[in-house]
Amino acid sequence: MDNRPRVGRIPAGPPEEAMHIDAKLLYETIRQQIKAVRTAETDSKLSQAELGEVLGVKRSTVANLESGAQRTSLHNIYEICAHYNLELSDLLPSIAELRRRSTELRYEGLDPGLSPVIEKLKRNG
Repeated sequence: MDNRPRVGRIPAGPPEEAMHIDAKLLYETIRQQIKAVRTAETDSKLSQAELGEVLGVKRSTVANLESGAQRTSLHNIYEICAHYNLELSDLLPSIAELRRRSTELRYEGLDPGLSPVIEKLKRNG
């Protein structure tokens, strides 16, 4: 069996990094990126209705995507990137970024005195 890493794969890393991707966080990040791109003060700034025309959807759908009431589809992400001449990585967060932010969210609101205990548990597995 070939044990060499495959090109383009992210090494598994320690067990705490092999966590589940937080879908809510993923779509929240994408939602924010889409709105930021659409409303950026550039020559290609579009209204929700105009972006809807680009995507072949109604203005209300764009409003729902930007508010988080509806999740965007993969083909819409590609259409937005094509329209604005962006790469997917401009709209989609990296796995490393999602892992970092997910970890921060999991421990948010805990008693600060627990931080050393949590860190010790993470080290000891």
